[in-house]
Amino acid sequence: MTSILALIGIGATYYALQEELASEIQTAMTATFYALALVFYNLPPEGESFLPKISPTTPLSKLVEAASAPIGKGASGKVGVQDMFTGGSGSSKVVNGVTVGTETVKARYVINCAGGASDKIAKMIGDDGFDIKPRLGDYLLLNRNQGYKAKHTLFPCPDPVLGKGVLVQTTLWGNLILGPTARDTYKKDMADMNVAQVQEYILSKCRKLVPSFDARETIHAFCGARAKSTRGDWIIEPSVKNGQFIHVAGIDSPGLAGSPAIAKEVIRLLQEAGLKTPPNPYFNPNRAPIITPKDGLRGLKMGPVGKNDSDGIDEKAMASNVICKCEKVTELEVVRAMGRSLPIDSTQAIRKRTRAGMGHCQGDPCNYNCEARVKAIIARETRRPVNMVGGRPWPATSTLTQRWIDDKEKDVLNDRMMTDKVY
Repeated sequence: MTSILALIGIGATYYALQEELASEIQTAMTATFYALALVFYNLPPEGESFLPKISPTTPLSKLVEAASAPIGKGASGKVGVQDMFTGGSGSSKVVNGVTVGTETVKARYVINCAGGASDKIAKMIGDDGFDIKPRLGDYLLLNRNQGYKAKHTLFPCPDPVLGKGVLVQTTLWGNLILGPTARDTYKKDMADMNVAQVQEYILSKCRKLVPSFDARETIHAFCGARAKSTRGDWIIEPSVKNGQFIHVAGIDSPGLAGSPAIAKEVIRLLQEAGLKTPPNPYFNPNRAPIITPKDGLRGLKMGPVGKNDSDGIDEKAMASNVICKCEKVTELEVVRAMGRSLPIDSTQAIRKRTRAGMGHCQGDPCNYNCEARVKAIIARETRRPVNMVGGRPWPATSTLTQRWIDDKEKDVLNDRMMTDKVY
């Protein structure tokens, strides 16, 4: 088809010029048609790109130049409650994913640990013993210069319905974190809380615990969904419909802390159900760390793109090349994360493994442009065009109006901290 278009374009142009029947406009239109035909004729096969082929030694500076700017405004990347159950900021809807196929899996034993969808999985075998009623938890994250405000995790007196309440604590990385809320989605007044109400709720309650923190130092906001069950407690048991179908459902806080003990209990339940679990002599329980502890800035190099980048092979150069200034993440740490068993094709995946982009500048392209640097490394390591590497969506679950908040929004947060409203 494209070759026919090209031939028609050639013929039309030749006829117009020879017969002198075409005006300048007609000639231009015919020539444009011919050019488009040639473009279609020379399109690369499906799945390929006009971009140059990427090799292990492709300079990162070229890839950074080709990377799209990070997104910090708009609402196209909004994450809803159901998205939180299927990957959050990496869910199919948020990253414009496409379902390319489905498959049926058969198994003698099933562990139903599907989080917010565990009730739906249970109903697939006729077990309607519980429902999941998601409970949203909103947080505000402050800069590290506020971390010293809390030397311990500060709990208010637990609420009889909402549990432990809103906390003030210092993260492992030195930030001050405020939250969470406990918004049951089946309660309209809580599910429908607007941004101002959510922020006022968190900031005003935390002010009672630590009056002196500076809300203007907020750098990030996010929300998660806890898989609260109608049973009111964790559900770790065989299904009444099939003893080889093990429920691990309704695991809300403190499920992360309890996960090792939960795993051991599930193994015991599987053994009782008849599963043989001989030790695997090849299993290695040890995992090498991705993040390397730093001794200040010793051995590290920072600078504009291209100045300290490695050749894609020299690990010593990678280990000294800082690609995220705020968190001092190196090129080698990103490359090591890429080498693990789970494939990585987005800056979000690297962010969650190395903290690249989690610092106080939140990947500001006017600061160090770390998101573009990470995209470049992923493109080089996976040999894919940099425009096919996923970036951080916005606003995801944030209650901030923009990724890099201005002084006006900082003042709004400070005012909301001082509210006397009772929630």
